[in-house]
Amino acid sequence: MFLFTHLLYKKFKNILLEASYKDHRNDCFVTTFTLVSIIASLYGIFWLDGIVGICISAWICYTGIKIFIESYNVLMDISIDEKTRNLILDLAFSYKDILSVDELYSTPIGDKYIIVLTIFVNGNLSTFESHNIADSLEQDILKLDSVSKAIIHVNPM
Repeated sequence: MFLFTHLLYKKFKNILLEASYKDHRNDCFVTTFTLVSIIASLYGIFWLDGIVGICISAWICYTGIKIFIESYNVLMDISIDEKTRNLILDLAFSYKDILSVDELYSTPIGDKYIIVLTIFVNGNLSTFESHNIADSLEQDILKLDSVSKAIIHVNPM
């Protein structure tokens, strides 16, 4: 089950599959070390059972806290990381016609983000020209792995 859910997680990058594969991994560890402590107790090494129990409890707490933090970040609509934010801004300013960027918002959707960006262009450009710039920027932003949709709002300056 661990191998199967791990492969599915690598394919879909779903947080529920990640929690499931980590749970199956924990089951493998718990079962293995429980078996080791049972075998050790057959040979009179009873103290190992307590140590294994403490280690298993600590491991389960550790992975549970990690899964909680990752889930919390998704549920609380955490924003994109600073590196991706700067990359998007660099893409926007690589266009000579974009004079300024006012707002950059992101909303998580699964393991990706929807990016909402407001750009300013020369007010003398036609609507068609300014929207072509926005469409090109959208396409460039969509090439980033962590972005599922980009929405560009154009304002004249």
